[in-house]
Parts: sequence; structure tokens; C-alpha cells
Amino acid sequence: MARPTMRWAAAPWVHTEGIGSAFVDTPFAALKSGNASSTGSSGADQMTDAPKLHREPPISPHLLTGGLISPPLWRWHITMLTSILHRVTGMALYVGALIAAAWAIALAQGPEQYAQFKGLLGSLPGKVVMFGLTLSLFYHLANGVRHLVWDTGHGLDVKSANASAVLVLAFAAAATLAVWGIAGMTGAI
Repeated sequence: MARPTMRWAAAPWVHTEGIGSAFVDTPFAALKSGNASSTGSSGADQMTDAPKLHREPPISPHLLTGGLISPPLWRWHITMLTSILHRVTGMALYVGALIAAAWAIALAQGPEQYAQFKGLLGSLPGKVVMFGLTLSLFYHLANGVRHLVWDTGHGLDVKSANASAVLVLAFAAAATLAVWGIAGMTGAI
């Protein structure tokens, strides 16, 4: 059974269908959907006037457009880089947590094992890993603060996002170099 539709001349934003039909802020003309709004709503009526075309699914940004020698589909930008680096540094900090656990275990096992662990971290590969962990820590910290600022609704426009990305990268580099510089001057490394 089809319901009769009512047209409100004085209040064009009011419609008579659905929950909360007493207040809708969409003009009545925008609520029309093909024949459904003028003849009532029956299951056979089409809801929209849009053609039903088969659309290809979207392509991931890392995929190439025409093979291995073609350019990437999306242009790289700094906020894309900082998003990827945030994930990578988060995983690196998990490795750092395992190194800290190994340090605690070596410390608990006695002076010989602790000296071996210190020798491993004091070697060139150990120092490279520790430098990378320091850089990861400061980057992840700064980018986490950036995300907290974004959660307040600030700095989301393209210009601010790009500027904050540069600031995060600069802070991470400067803080890492400062910590390693101080460690070098005090003889800790």
C-alpha cells in the first residue's frame, strides 16, 4: 500500500518519511529520488537516477601504472613519508625493547655476561643500532606529539601538515645528534 506524499509549500525542508521526519535540514527538492518521491515508495521503484556502471576498484598508491619501468601511480610527498616512518620507527622501538630486556638479563646474570653485552653494544654495529634506536625514539616521540595536535583539529591543512613534517624530521635529527654529541664529550661512547 503506497503512502500519499505531502508537499509543504511553507516549509520546504520538511519531509514525511523516516525517523525524525519533523526536522530535516535538506531542502525538499534534494530529497527527490527518481519516481520514488512523486509516486510513493514501492519496492520496484529505482532509488536514484545514477546509471549502474561497473567501476574498477581503486589502485593502491604503491603500485606502478604500466610495469617496472613506469612511474609510480602517486607522487610521493612528505606527509606520506612521515606516516611510513612512524610505523617503521614504532617497529624499531619494539626491537629496542628487546635489546633493553637483553641488557637487563645480562645485568642479572653477572659481570662476565654484562661485559660481553657491553662489548657487543660498544662495537661499531652495536653503535649503529643504538644510533638508529635513538633516532627512532626521537622521531616517534615528535611525530606522536604531532598526531596529538592533529587530534585537537589543528594543523590538518596541507601547508601546516607539511611544515610540521619538516619540523618533526628536524627535531629528530637535532635531538639525536645532541644526545650522541653529549655522550661523546662525556666519554660514554
